Amino acid sequence: MELAHAFALPAAPAEPPLAARLRHALCDAAERVAMQDLRWPMVAARLEAMREEGRRSIRIVDAACGDASLLLLAVRTARALGFVAIEARGVDLDGALLAQARRVAATIRDAAIDLRFYVGTADAAMRDELAFPADILLYAAAPQERASLVWLARKAGRLALAGLRPGARA
Repeated sequence: MELAHAFALPAAPAEPPLAARLRHALCDAAERVAMQDLRWPMVAARLEAMREEGRRSIRIVDAACGDASLLLLAVRTARALGFVAIEARGVDLDGALLAQARRVAATIRDAAIDLRFYVGTADAAMRDELAFPADILLYAAAPQERASLVWLARKAGRLALAGLRPGARA
């Protein structure tokens, strides 16, 4: 007598690969930091308003972006809202922070998003935007620097939002 038993074990739930888990962890951490930025509600409102106006493309510049957490959240939110062409540029003097921003940005794989980072000053980044102002311009400056950048920021972005550099006091 032949005994044959077929055991069907339920398939083990497929766990995402380590790279995917790291990618999600990096994005989640950056998003939590960005949502603490006092400029975020205005950025989110502007993105929604532009989409309601029928806009399908957007340019966002973060002069003095640091680790770019706010810029990255704005880019992901713009895409989630249905923007199909998103140009984003982050500029900062701190190469280590830009390297961190690039690592997180590398996890965003979407042909609709053109995301680039450059070493430079907020002043120079804003001057680059004078001919064709960004839809949203973010910048950070110490209080004593901010007054000198306000005029330039108003010319360089349709919506210009200033913030403090990390560790700076108002």
